[in-house]
Amino acid sequence: MLKYYTYRLPFKQPFRTAGSEFSHREGIILVYKEDGIEAYGEIAPLPGFSEESLEQIKEVLKINHEHLQESIRTGEGKQTLTVLDQIHRFPSLSFGIDALLHDLEAKKANKPLGRFLFPDFPESVKANATLSIQEPAQVISKAKDLTEQGFTTLKVKVGKNFNAELKLLQDLRHQFPDLAIRIDANQSWTKDEAIQNLKALDSLNIEYCEQPVHKDKFSDMAAVQEAIKTPVAADESLRNKKDATELSELKAGRLFIVKPMLLGTFDTIFVTKRTADTHNIEVVVTTMLESAVGRAMTSILAAGLGNQKRAHGLATGSLLDNDISSDEWMNNPVIRFPEKAGLGISLDMEGLKKLF
Repeated sequence: MLKYYTYRLPFKQPFRTAGSEFSHREGIILVYKEDGIEAYGEIAPLPGFSEESLEQIKEVLKINHEHLQESIRTGEGKQTLTVLDQIHRFPSLSFGIDALLHDLEAKKANKPLGRFLFPDFPESVKANATLSIQEPAQVISKAKDLTEQGFTTLKVKVGKNFNAELKLLQDLRHQFPDLAIRIDANQSWTKDEAIQNLKALDSLNIEYCEQPVHKDKFSDMAAVQEAIKTPVAADESLRNKKDATELSELKAGRLFIVKPMLLGTFDTIFVTKRTADTHNIEVVVTTMLESAVGRAMTSILAAGLGNQKRAHGLATGSLLDNDISSDEWMNNPVIRFPEKAGLGISLDMEGLKKLF
């Protein structure tokens, strides 16, 4: 039996990114039960990033509930997913259904999902933490706290006042000479500003800069990368397979920031990874601030597809005031995967609201 549940999880404090501010995270949890097995998927479009809305997703699920349930029962869920993906082109819907189908298959095989998907699945994957720009003393204090927790990579949000940000990054590097520091400009700079600013950071050994220019200006991304030595990472620019191909051919960066909830089906995610590999582009995988179900799935994909030498954007559970699972393994600086079948988590069903 297939059921849908909604959640609304508040953040500990308002979360700001790419010009948007979020007080809470909303989404839908898919739960399928069969012969004592319970499989999960999550659908969580993020306003400002995803083109589809949660209300659109709810309508599609309402119309297709019986057919999707029956197709999963008869082993034809993948075919139904393909049709829904082609008709609606709602990546978060496709990702949630595909995650549920893979979780179900892994549990039927009694294998952890990571080892079910990837023959050489690692035991763990590193996560980075994120610093917002505040008073320098606060940033240094927060960085000290995070490194003491075990984080070896910190991402710093920039793009508002570069002179102040430069000073702060210099202080961070002085205080933490061995720390991997990456920055996220969130499309804040013009091409010329990006080149000038990133050249000013040359001595600080910045790991990479995410999205220095507007997401649609692929040629500007390429020009910035050609002019500087710091690696550029495509984040908001990477929305589908077509973007991946165009960015690769233009050499518009040396890394892809892959958000599975934004790309859609596992086929699309794996094709994006192959495109990156073909063009010698590294992959870093990040969540979209989902609940534990989405983060567990994203962590598995990060370990299986992402660059193992880099940390990935997975430690976002700490931003939430509460969650739908009490499992904590995906909330650490080094995520170690449990020896449990499927996703490796259980849900606290209390608090979830049945959709219909």
